[in-house]
Amino acid sequence: MSSRFSACLAVTLKHEGGYSTNRADPGNWTGGKVGKGELRGTKAGIAASSHPNLDIQKLTDAQIAQIYEAEYWRVVRGDDLPAGVDLSTFDYGVNSGNSRSIKALQRAAGAIQDGKVGRATLAAVRAKSATKLIQALNDGRLGFLQGLTNWKTFGKGWGARVGDIRARSLLMAGAVISDLQAIAANDNKKAKADEKGATAVIAAGTGSGTGAVTGSVPSDQFLNFNWTTVAALAAAAGVLIICGLVLKRRAAARHAMATATLAVVAEVA
Repeated sequence: MSSRFSACLAVTLKHEGGYSTNRADPGNWTGGKVGKGELRGTKAGIAASSHPNLDIQKLTDAQIAQIYEAEYWRVVRGDDLPAGVDLSTFDYGVNSGNSRSIKALQRAAGAIQDGKVGRATLAAVRAKSATKLIQALNDGRLGFLQGLTNWKTFGKGWGARVGDIRARSLLMAGAVISDLQAIAANDNKKAKADEKGATAVIAAGTGSGTGAVTGSVPSDQFLNFNWTTVAALAAAAGVLIICGLVLKRRAAARHAMATATLAVVAEVA
């Protein structure tokens, strides 16, 4: 077990938490920081089929580490990735699946997105700036999470996790505190721009609805008014409002990332 894996696992386990049966969470039914499905498919020598009486809620730290190393770290080839890139790729894989995490890494590095870390992927990764890869990986991860239907329930926590992982990954890659402070400031700047845009777009959508249109139609022309036009305007208004809500969601996520980044700064300062 490498020291880098141990360091990355400690960060990930902080976010994974303990036993959970929240059915709204796609990673539910987890015990001792690892899910039943993961335990069932483990290559670490403690598969459920070999240990039918294993209490998933009472896994030892050593068993947990074996599972995460076999099922995630080795799959993303953590030992072969640059420092910091390993944490971001590994944690993304634990949270959302190895294939998605690897493809995100390959996309950021400009490699073929086949979901497998081979020589070509490693060469492309090593040819890129580790800090830029970390930024791109976590931006892509946040975008993916925002598109999930249960973002409303878990979004704040997910945003904080991505912000924390990004900050710690950047430190591992050689970034300094002032770099993290600048990144957090940029996050907040983007969030404020999105909030401003959301307010404007929602206001435009509200003002262009059928009420605004029909309210200006003279009563003697009401029955002859082109209601197809009204319907089209109403649909457009609905799209504007939805766009505004998306901007609000993105702003909240950016604020969460900034807050988590500054928390890391306070911890290491």
